[in-house]
This record gives sequence, structure tokens and C-alpha cells, in this order.
Amino acid sequence: MHKTSYWARGSLIALSIAATGILPASAADAVFGFSGWSVGYLPTAIAIDRLTELGYDIEVAELGGNSNQLQAAATGAVQITAIAQVMDAIDQGLDSRFFMEANTNEFLLVSKADLTSCESLGGHSVGIQSTGSFVGQLAIQWLDQTCPDAEPNLTVIEGSDNRLAALLAGQLDSSVVDLQDWTLLQRARPSEFTVTGDFTQMMPIMRAAFAAPRSFIAENPQLIEDWIRTHLEVYRETYENPDILIEKGEQLLGEIDPAALPDIIKAFVSAQVWPADGGLSDQEVMDTINFFNNDGEPFENITVAADVADRTLLDKVLAE
Repeated sequence: MHKTSYWARGSLIALSIAATGILPASAADAVFGFSGWSVGYLPTAIAIDRLTELGYDIEVAELGGNSNQLQAAATGAVQITAIAQVMDAIDQGLDSRFFMEANTNEFLLVSKADLTSCESLGGHSVGIQSTGSFVGQLAIQWLDQTCPDAEPNLTVIEGSDNRLAALLAGQLDSSVVDLQDWTLLQRARPSEFTVTGDFTQMMPIMRAAFAAPRSFIAENPQLIEDWIRTHLEVYRETYENPDILIEKGEQLLGEIDPAALPDIIKAFVSAQVWPADGGLSDQEVMDTINFFNNDGEPFENITVAADVADRTLLDKVLAE
């Protein structure tokens, strides 16, 4: 299940930076560790450029999968993380807290055009990453809550590109995809597919949120405040003029067809995935905690929003 697939229980204290082999020691003001550049992180790329202009030295570490990100956070190899699943490590004793939300859920359940409702999926194939993954749990929990008697055939296909290809080839009737793949699907086969479940609206939980050790936050309050302030500025500017992301996207996301990039960015903007108020409301945090609790292996020590989130500096910046 989620907790054991991402993070082996009891491993937190045993890990060391040398054992992970993820990052060497750094003299930067902060090392930001995350999965890698994607449309969802384009505002962060611009924000880091602006923080550099302010005189900060922010080292960026693209770490890939969840396990690498969690190990890097637990060992201190990175100071700022973005993965919501850092709650797994917090539950085991990592003294880290979310200080700002990065983006909300950007996933949809899309299907052949005639499969317009949850109930219509009964007997049809629905593609997921795995039963224990974030993507898989979105589908599983939504189906259980919305149409528990439908009995679709959950089909594990790892990799969003592979699920997109399976949809196009008619090998899947439905699949969880992100806003980027939905945009590409519409461009390739307009009118052949529909959104059966819009998780961006129905399950607006934290997909990514910035967190740091509480000791680091206490020692570097100005950096954290500027991180928050700069991100909020970029989020607001993005909603006013989404084109500010295009140049950065062309620079960082070479695998995306530049002709498709404006439509992809428009989809993210329309879904309002970047929290212009910084997010982290008690409701959002609790919804996220409950989502991960519902995967079959609940947290042992996390029960309230304050166990994982600290809005102190976010509220200070918002008050300005």
C-alpha cells in the first residue's frame, strides 16, 4: 500500500546521505529537491530565477521518483521539498512542515465519448499507474465513493505516456491522465474522448506543497518568506498572462511539442491548479491527509492539519 511502497517503515533513522548517493553536500542557501520539471512547476522555475536575482543561491535537484525525494528530505540532502507524500516521513518523525502549497490535483479520468458517467464504466477497462500510486488511488477512491457497484476493470499500465498511447490505440476505454495528456488527447482525437471524472474539481487535494525542516525555517525565515512572496507573485501574474510560462516551458520541457504548449498551459490555468492565496487551508490539508489515510494504511501519528503544515510565514506574507 501507499506507506510501504513509497517509504519502508523504520528506515528513517537508518538512512544516511552517503547511503542514498543522491546529492553531495552543498553550500547553496537551499537545495530544492523535486521530481523534475513539468508544466506544474513552470511557475517555480520563474520564481527561482527571481530569487536568484534577489541574491539567493538556490540549487535545483531533479530527483525523479518518490522514494528518492523522501530519502533526500529525510537525510537533509535537500532543504525544500515539494512532494505531498513527505507526510509519510513526517509520520515517522521527520521534523518538517509544509509552508506553502505548490499546486493542486491536475488529474482527470477521461474515457471514450459515450462513457460519460461513473456508472457507465462498469465492465470497461480503466487504466491506472498502480493500486498504491497517487494516480491509482484517485481512481480507486473516486469509484468507491461515486459508483461502488459499477465494477470497472482496473488495468495497471505504468507511465502516463503508455496510458495515453493505450487510449489512442483503443486498448483502454478510460484512464487517469493529467491535464497535459488530456490536452494532447484532444489535439490528436478531438471529440472522441470525454472527461468522466474531473478530479481537479472533485478531489482538489494537494498534489505538491513546499515543505522544509522546522529548524531550517526558523534559521532562514527571510528566505522562506521570499520564496512564498515570489511564488505568489508568479501565480497571480500567470493567471493574468499565461504566456509568461511559454518561454520557460520551451526552455525546460523539450519533450513537449512547442505548438501544443500554449494549450497545455491554458488547461492548467483554467483548472486553477496554482494557489494564488498560497493554499494550505485546514480543509485542504485535512482532505489530503484523509486521501492518503484511505489507501488502506493510515498514518499512525498525523491526525490534524497542524501535524504537517505551518501557515505562520504564509499568513505573514499574505498580511502584507
